[in-house]
Amino acid sequence: MEKFLSITVSSLGQQYVSVAGVKLIDEATSTATTTTIHYMDGTVTTITHATDTGFSVLLALQTAMVSALSTNWQNPVWPVNLSVAVSGITNA
Repeated sequence: MEKFLSITVSSLGQQYVSVAGVKLIDEATSTATTTTIHYMDGTVTTITHATDTGFSVLLALQTAMVSALSTNWQNPVWPVNLSVAVSGITNA
Protein backbone atom coordinates (compact mmCIF):
# COMPACT_ATOMS: atom_id res chain seq x y z
CA MET A 1 0.00 0.00 0.00
CA GLU A 2 1.22 3.48 -0.84
CA LYS A 3 1.99 5.74 2.11
CA PHE A 4 1.99 9.55 2.14
CA LEU A 5 3.11 12.33 4.43
CA SER A 6 0.62 15.15 4.94
CA ILE A 7 2.40 18.52 5.05
CA THR A 8 0.67 21.85 5.63
CA VAL A 9 1.59 24.42 2.96
CA SER A 10 0.81 28.02 3.94
CA SER A 11 -1.44 28.98 1.02
CA LEU A 12 -2.58 25.51 -0.07
CA GLY A 13 -3.46 23.58 3.07
CA GLN A 14 -2.60 19.90 3.32
CA GLN A 15 -0.39 18.47 0.56
CA TYR A 16 0.70 14.85 0.24
CA VAL A 17 4.24 13.62 -0.37
CA SER A 18 4.93 9.98 -1.22
CA VAL A 19 7.00 7.83 1.11
CA ALA A 20 7.48 5.05 -1.45
CA GLY A 21 10.96 4.60 -2.88
CA VAL A 22 12.70 7.29 -0.81
CA LYS A 23 16.46 7.07 -1.18
CA LEU A 24 17.63 10.18 0.66
CA ILE A 25 16.34 13.23 2.51
CA ASP A 26 18.76 16.14 2.25
CA GLU A 27 19.05 19.59 3.78
CA ALA A 28 22.21 21.44 2.70
CA THR A 29 22.84 23.38 5.92
CA SER A 30 21.39 23.79 9.38
CA THR A 31 19.92 27.14 8.23
CA ALA A 32 18.51 25.95 4.90
CA THR A 33 15.24 27.10 3.34
CA THR A 34 14.73 23.95 1.26
CA THR A 35 14.74 20.27 2.05
CA THR A 36 14.83 17.68 -0.73
CA ILE A 37 13.54 14.13 -0.88
CA HIS A 38 15.33 12.00 -3.48
CA TYR A 39 13.55 8.93 -4.84
CA MET A 40 14.89 5.71 -6.35
CA ASP A 41 13.36 6.61 -9.75
CA GLY A 42 15.46 9.80 -9.94
CA THR A 43 12.71 12.29 -9.10
CA VAL A 44 13.21 14.89 -6.39
CA THR A 45 10.60 16.57 -4.21
CA THR A 46 11.66 20.00 -2.94
CA ILE A 47 10.02 21.43 0.15
CA THR A 48 10.50 25.20 0.47
CA HIS A 49 10.18 26.51 4.00
CA ALA A 50 11.15 29.26 6.40
CA THR A 51 14.74 29.22 7.63
CA ASP A 52 15.33 25.98 9.48
CA THR A 53 17.66 25.77 12.45
CA GLY A 54 19.27 22.54 13.45
CA PHE A 55 17.92 20.38 10.59
CA SER A 56 14.48 20.22 12.23
CA VAL A 57 12.63 19.74 8.91
CA LEU A 58 14.90 16.87 7.86
CA LEU A 59 14.54 15.18 11.24
CA ALA A 60 10.75 15.64 11.30
CA LEU A 61 10.44 14.13 7.81
CA GLN A 62 12.63 11.16 8.75
CA THR A 63 10.64 10.52 11.92
CA ALA A 64 7.31 10.84 10.09
CA MET A 65 8.43 8.44 7.34
CA VAL A 66 9.44 5.77 9.84
CA SER A 67 6.13 6.20 11.66
CA ALA A 68 4.10 6.11 8.44
CA LEU A 69 5.82 2.96 7.22
CA SER A 70 5.28 1.19 10.53
CA THR A 71 1.49 1.66 10.45
CA ASN A 72 -0.92 -0.80 8.88
CA TRP A 73 -2.21 -0.45 5.32
CA GLN A 74 -5.46 1.14 6.52
CA ASN A 75 -3.56 4.31 7.52
CA PRO A 76 -2.07 5.60 4.25
CA VAL A 77 -1.51 9.23 5.39
CA TRP A 78 0.72 10.36 8.21
CA PRO A 79 0.82 14.03 9.38
CA VAL A 80 4.13 15.85 9.65
CA ASN A 81 4.42 18.45 12.39
CA LEU A 82 6.98 21.00 11.27
CA SER A 83 8.29 23.83 13.43
CA VAL A 84 8.64 26.15 10.41
CA ALA A 85 6.14 27.34 7.79
CA VAL A 86 6.17 25.60 4.42
CA SER A 87 5.57 27.85 1.39
CA GLY A 88 5.69 25.28 -1.40
CA ILE A 89 6.31 21.70 -2.52
CA THR A 90 7.48 20.77 -6.02
CA ASN A 91 8.37 17.47 -7.65
CA ALA A 92 10.57 17.01 -10.68
